[in-house]
Amino acid sequence: MSTVVVIGAGHAGSQFAVSLRSEGFDGDIIIINDDIDVPYHKPPLSKKYLAAEQPDITPLRAASAYIKANVKWLHQAVTQIDTVKRVVTLADNSAQSYDYLVLATGARNRTMPNISSCRNVFSLRTANDAQLMHQQLSGINTMAVLGGGFIGLEVAACLAAMNKTITVIEAADRLLARVVAPEISKRVQQGLLNLNVTVKTNCSQSEFNIEQQRINSIVFPESPELKTDAMLVGIGAIPNDSLANNSGIDCDNGIVVNDMLETSVSNVYAIGDCAQYPHWQTQTHQRLESVQNAVDQAKWLAKSITQKTSDAFRVVPWFWSDIGPMKLQIAGIHAGDTHTVERKEDNAYALYHLVNEQVVCVESLNSAKDHMVARKLIDSGVTVTEEDIHRGPEALKLLMT
Repeated sequence: MSTVVVIGAGHAGSQFAVSLRSEGFDGDIIIINDDIDVPYHKPPLSKKYLAAEQPDITPLRAASAYIKANVKWLHQAVTQIDTVKRVVTLADNSAQSYDYLVLATGARNRTMPNISSCRNVFSLRTANDAQLMHQQLSGINTMAVLGGGFIGLEVAACLAAMNKTITVIEAADRLLARVVAPEISKRVQQGLLNLNVTVKTNCSQSEFNIEQQRINSIVFPESPELKTDAMLVGIGAIPNDSLANNSGIDCDNGIVVNDMLETSVSNVYAIGDCAQYPHWQTQTHQRLESVQNAVDQAKWLAKSITQKTSDAFRVVPWFWSDIGPMKLQIAGIHAGDTHTVERKEDNAYALYHLVNEQVVCVESLNSAKDHMVARKLIDSGVTVTEEDIHRGPEALKLLMT
């Protein structure tokens, strides 16, 4: 019998273990993870968890699901991988052999060492992070959010709804600059302003006044000093690839894999936030930080290992973010110049990106119908016209029948 070892128990590692068994794998499945919590949903941490009076984490699946799948757990950290002997060494110096190794080590938040030790500076990625912030929210009236990405904006909208005074500070000239078009950035910023969130862009330089291990104000070069009770740092994430890199596995802003999700070492794979893989749309290596990508890669790899398929990983990526009343959804990825078409309907807005009359990406606000049809359009590769898009999602569906 073969043994599959999975390092990491987030969305990717947890899904892979359960999917592997459901695909008919009859060997040992061992998850190694130093977190004793049952794998849990992370998206609610920046929204419902913070807003709840008595918050609790939401398990990805019941503990009984892992028992039913006969998944074994080792609650320790891995200190070394011997890819020749196919053995991993644990923190207690014990060893676990494997036939297949799946690295689902995720990513960690980027920090600012000069302020990370401050007692009123928060990060948000894990349940422990969310719990720490929640415990102090009652004493916080004003908060600065450093970084205009998904997490920062979700928290900003959530706390604004709790009548906190929130200021978002972004180094770029617009919010979400790395992931959405300017039209979407503008609408998201207006939505935040409607929630009484202050947004400051082009703030790449600032200083922090610190007293008794607490930030009490932020100083900008050309604007008034901002006093604050606390600050959330949301300035991106770094892949957890040091274990792989130290073991001789190729890494480059993540663990490099091929289109079969296999690393530079045979029988060693990487999935989820830590994996840098060749994306079929952009024809370049991408590292996507999303629940959907982690789950899709996990399911695909489970099927690939059990069925020994040679099909490359090819799934339309999609993302979402709930920023207060705004539901931002993105299907596909666009790189370089695209022809864009806007579709508006009541409170809904969608921006279609086309290349050679094929939809490659759709960014939408409060329009689930546009998002769902976009995923199918991108996957099918059918050609569309501006008139087709303006006729709406129902008309677009007919193009694929």
